[in-house]
Amino acid sequence: MKNSSFLILFVLFFLNLKPAYASDLVLSYDKPATYFEETLVIGNGSLGAIIYGGNETDSVSLNDITLWTGEPKKNNYTKNPRPIIAQIRSALELENYAAADSLQQLLQGDFSQNYQPLGCLKIKYNTNTGGRYSRKLDIRRALATVCSGNRTTNYFASAPDSVIVIKISDSNGIDAILNLESQLPSEVTASGNQISATGYAAYNSLPGYTKSENPFSYHPSRGIRFNTIVKIIAPDATIQTNGNSTHISNTKNVILLITNATSFNGFDKDPATQGRPYRQISERTIAKAEKLSYNTLQSRAEKAHRNYFDRVELDLGKTSPNLRTLPTDRQLLSYCDNLDYNPDLEELYFQYGRYLLISCSQTPGVPANLQGLWNEKMLPPWSSNYTTNINLEENYWGAETTAMPELHEVLLDYIQNLSINGQHSALNHWGVDKGWCLGHNTDIWAMTNPVGSGNSSPSWANWAMGGTWLATHIWEHFLFTRDKEQLQKYYPALKGAAEFALGWLFERNGELVTSPSTSPENTFIAPDGK
Repeated sequence: MKNSSFLILFVLFFLNLKPAYASDLVLSYDKPATYFEETLVIGNGSLGAIIYGGNETDSVSLNDITLWTGEPKKNNYTKNPRPIIAQIRSALELENYAAADSLQQLLQGDFSQNYQPLGCLKIKYNTNTGGRYSRKLDIRRALATVCSGNRTTNYFASAPDSVIVIKISDSNGIDAILNLESQLPSEVTASGNQISATGYAAYNSLPGYTKSENPFSYHPSRGIRFNTIVKIIAPDATIQTNGNSTHISNTKNVILLITNATSFNGFDKDPATQGRPYRQISERTIAKAEKLSYNTLQSRAEKAHRNYFDRVELDLGKTSPNLRTLPTDRQLLSYCDNLDYNPDLEELYFQYGRYLLISCSQTPGVPANLQGLWNEKMLPPWSSNYTTNINLEENYWGAETTAMPELHEVLLDYIQNLSINGQHSALNHWGVDKGWCLGHNTDIWAMTNPVGSGNSSPSWANWAMGGTWLATHIWEHFLFTRDKEQLQKYYPALKGAAEFALGWLFERNGELVTSPSTSPENTFIAPDGK
């Protein structure tokens, strides 16, 4: 299991909680975040924000779930795999495992691509309010709030209006400088009450664990494009631009609307030549959102979130008053060390998992990745990809059991994409002429080949059962919904996964067996000590 998985991210955020009552379903800190794992996160299923909540400088990292390196796969295959597989099976018969390992590397294809950070909005305050500080996330309302002295900042991500909204209020007046930054090749411009960033991602990349000196391949006419807009709404303010910076002063209230669109137009479409009109999309989105009041935007966002969130209530009992008044991180330590009975903490933990899935699984065909939606690194751990030996599956284990089947359908649509590319991999990597398969890693382009580029351990890189594992989600969805029309829609992918499994079996001594086969990330020592 990858240490940077969605589940581990969930745990890391939770470990850093400060005083809050779990029954209130509020995460609360008493100081700004220093590290990514301490931040509060919001998302509308496509756009996400990572909130640090600093006193003097507030950093809000931004993500778009469709911003990846790469482009559609170009017939990645192994020339004539069947003789190689026959040699592997012969080596295994002779218990020559080292030879089988080396031969399996001949079947490996390219690595998956990297999920990319969109950018970061920096808000530098020229006045330090001081005073009492708090940083909270109400997961029932999907509303983050930072209070620093007289200054209060609210943050939320709206699914209906495709924007992230930040409202800053200070009874003593606001004096702040805004900067929008991106690690990707981009051009940032500030004019009037708007900041824009336009750029593109690499058309190919390698995982961070390959330790490559040049992991990214860039070309201005290739790769996914993006356009980010920050609209400043403060009618009575003084707004001045200086290069890429915007200075806001002489006002007590500022509303920031943030949106982004990419040219990603599907796993099989070239994002540079067949992409969506991303500039027009982001401009239309901002134009519509700025016509709505803050209260309207917040109300619409909360209603959409609670449509999913309020479907499940969990009441496990009452936490003792003495324990309940402790900071949440202290409660968690006590829970782990002393096994103190704390049902409120368990309820918050349970509901936070649901909150995260709602926040990062509403983009058709683009499911939650290893870190859900939130990533600040160009080379994130394990590429922040889709790791199919368990991580992608576990992201969605709670979708049906906690009454959010619509979020599960995002994964099911993605499985259909995989089933198309997976037919090519079944034939051209494994020599199976029916059905489809999927390896250990995949990405937004629905790659299905065994990864490794010829030099990775077959114990994980040559696992071929990702398709059969993922296809169980199709049947689970039907068992919960009993929707026969949907089952009919996804049935070809379910059937194809089974056909590959049948095609991979062969007869030996009157029995059907698999060979070669691996159990992901498990190794053994052979009799010869290797």
